[in-house]
Amino acid sequence: MKTALSVRMRGLLASTFLSIALAVPVLHADDAAPVVAKPTANADVKVTDNGDTWTLDNGIVKATIRKSGNMSSLVYQGTELIGRGGNWEQTPSGEVTQSVTIDPAKNSGDRAEVSVKGVNGKMDIELRYCMERGVSGFYTYAIFSHGASYPAAGIGEGRFCIEGRPVMDWLSVDADRNMLMCNDADEAAGVVIHAKEQRILSTGIYKNSVEHKYNYCTVLYRTPAWGWSSTDKHIGIYFINPSTEYLDGGAEKLDLVCHMGATMLDYWTSGHYAGGANVSIPEGEEWNKVIGPIFIYCNTLTNPQTPSQQDLDTLAATAGNPTVPDAWRQNGIALWQDALSAAKTERAKWPYDWVSGVDYPKKTERGTITGQFELKDPQAANPKLPHLTVGLSHADYPGSGSSFQLRAGNGNVVKWPHDGNYYQFWNDGTDDGKFTILNVRPGSYTLHAFADGVLGEFEQANITVEADKTLDLGKLEWQPVRYGKQIWEIGYPDRTGDKFFKGDGANYWRWGWCVRYPLLFPNDITYTIGKSDYHKDWFFEQVPHGESTAWLNPDAKDPANQPFGWMMTGTTGQDMWRTIGHGRDNTWTIKFNMDTSSQGQATLRVALAGADGGGGLAVAVNGQSVGVIHPAATNAIRYNTDKGVWQECKVPFDAALLKSGENEMKLTVPAGDLTSGVVYDYLRLEIDENQKPGSTPPTP
Repeated sequence: MKTALSVRMRGLLASTFLSIALAVPVLHADDAAPVVAKPTANADVKVTDNGDTWTLDNGIVKATIRKSGNMSSLVYQGTELIGRGGNWEQTPSGEVTQSVTIDPAKNSGDRAEVSVKGVNGKMDIELRYCMERGVSGFYTYAIFSHGASYPAAGIGEGRFCIEGRPVMDWLSVDADRNMLMCNDADEAAGVVIHAKEQRILSTGIYKNSVEHKYNYCTVLYRTPAWGWSSTDKHIGIYFINPSTEYLDGGAEKLDLVCHMGATMLDYWTSGHYAGGANVSIPEGEEWNKVIGPIFIYCNTLTNPQTPSQQDLDTLAATAGNPTVPDAWRQNGIALWQDALSAAKTERAKWPYDWVSGVDYPKKTERGTITGQFELKDPQAANPKLPHLTVGLSHADYPGSGSSFQLRAGNGNVVKWPHDGNYYQFWNDGTDDGKFTILNVRPGSYTLHAFADGVLGEFEQANITVEADKTLDLGKLEWQPVRYGKQIWEIGYPDRTGDKFFKGDGANYWRWGWCVRYPLLFPNDITYTIGKSDYHKDWFFEQVPHGESTAWLNPDAKDPANQPFGWMMTGTTGQDMWRTIGHGRDNTWTIKFNMDTSSQGQATLRVALAGADGGGGLAVAVNGQSVGVIHPAATNAIRYNTDKGVWQECKVPFDAALLKSGENEMKLTVPAGDLTSGVVYDYLRLEIDENQKPGSTPPTP
C-alpha cells in the first residue's frame, strides 16, 4: 500500500493536501504557523500602451508584455520576479497584429487582455495575456492553427517558461522536493560530468553533490502547482494548469517543471522521457489547439518564520549535506500549500467563461461521461481498483514516421502516452470503480483506465461525447490479460518504481543511484520468493555494476545513503565519468520453489517504469537462456526518475524448464554505461499448462 507521502501524490487533490500536511514540520507551542496574506487591493485593471509594450496592472501584480509576444517584467510586492523573461517557446511570425482583446474600459475595469497574432501560412500562432481585478496573478494562453491549405508542419518542443530573479531560492515541486536550492554562482562554478546538465558542485551548501536539472521532473497531471519562493522576501510565484486537457501524453506525461536559475517551465509538448513525442500535422489537415489559459500565481506571507543565528550557523557548518533552517522550510511549504489551494480554485472555474474568439467551448458546450468499472480477475489479490485513473483520448493514429516519433516503440502508430496533436481528458476514479470526467469537448474518443494492482490497462473505442449531455456508460467489465496461473510476483503494478528500494519519493530523483548501487548491493541481488521483501531487497533500477570508487567522497559519513555530499568534487569533469561511468554486467537471481514439474507455456511478464540504453535485459531459467527484452528507451535512468513511459514486456518459454523444488531465474543487464538498464514496476510469472510452448497465447 502507498504511504501518505508517496511522491506520485495519487488521488484527488484532497489526498495531495493530506500528503503536504504530513510533510510540514511540527511547530513548537510558542511558534505561529506562517500565514499567507490575502490580496486586499481591488483597483481597476489598467492596460497601458507604451508603444513597443503593454503594461497590465491591477494594483497587485504588474506585467509588461512585449508586442512581439513575450514578457519583459513582472512586479509583485515591489519586487521584480523575472530575470531574462517570461517566454513562449514559439512566437508569432509572418503578418503580425497586436490588439487589446478585452478592454477594461468596457467592463468597468474588471478585466484586461492583450493579444499578439501571427499568420505565416505554416503554423499560425496567437499569444494572449489576461489580468483580472483583485487576482494575485495573471493568465496566459496560446492558440496554434494550421489551415487546410498549409503544408505539413510540426512542433517538437512547446512550453511557457519564466526565468526568475536570484532572490527566488526555495523550490517547490512536491512534498519531497520542497527545498533550498544552490545559488547561480555555485552551479556556474561546477564541473560538468556525463551530460551538460549535470555539474559536480565544489562550493556552497550542496558541495560534493551533483546538481542536475532533471532532478525536478514530475507527472504534470499529479502536480497542481509548482514554482519558487524567496527565503528573504517571503514571496512566491507558481505555475498552475487549471486543466491538463491541452498537455501531451495524458495522465502519464512526465516533464521538467523547475530547475536552477529560478526557472519555471510548463511543457505542453516535448520528447522528454520518450513521452508526448511532438505535434505533427500533415498537409491538408485543418487543425488548431488552445494551450491554456495557464495561471501564474503570486503570494506572500504576513508572519514569516525567522531562523535563529544558531540555525544559520548549523547550515554553514553542515555545508555539503546541509541542515536547512526549519523556519525556511515552514515558510516555503506554507506558500506552496496556498498555491495548491489556488490551483483547486482555478480548476473549479474551468472552463473559463471570459475566453472568447477562439476554439474554446464554454461549460454548456461540453459534455460529461460517467460509469463504473468492475474488475473481473479471479486471481486478483484485491477486487478494488485503488488509485484508478480514467481518461479519454483521440483514437490511435498513423504518425509522421520520423525517428523522433518512432523511438516511442509503437512503430508508425501514435498512442495516447505519445500524442501531442489532440486534447485528452482525465480524472481519478474511486477504488470501487466509479468515475466521472467533466468538461469534455464534444467528439469521439477512446476510453482508457489503469489502477494500482492491475497489470495493463482497460481500453474501449468509439465513445461519443455530446455538448451539454451526460453519457452514462453504466457497468464496464474489466478483464485484465492473463497468460495462465500466477506462480509468483514481485511488487505490484502502479507504473512507477516507488515501492522498491530507493524508488520512493525521498530518494529516486537524486542524481547517481546507478553510481552508488555497488555500495548498496556489492554482491548484486538474490531475491527469494516468499522470503525476501521487495521494499528493501529489490532495487528500483537494474544497471551495470560499477567497479570504480574514484567518485567516493572520503569525508562522507554514509556515502551509500546520505542525500547530498557523497560525491568526490574532482576537477576533471567528464574525464571522471570516463573513469567511473562504465560497469560490468549485472545479474539478479530470483529463487522460487515449485511443488511439481511443469508443462505448457510459461510467461514472464515484466512491467517497466522506464528504460535506458540498447543493451536489453537477458532472461535465463535454470541455466538456459529464454530471451532478451529490448524495451523502448525513455531516459528514466539518465534523467533520474522512477518512471518514464510505462511499458510491459513478455518473455514466453517452455514451462518444462521449471522443475519440482528450487528454481532460478536470472535477469542480466550487460556491461555498459551506468545509465543504461531498466527501472522496474512489477514482475510476474504465469503458466498455462494447456498452451503449446512457442505458440501465441489467445487474447482473453
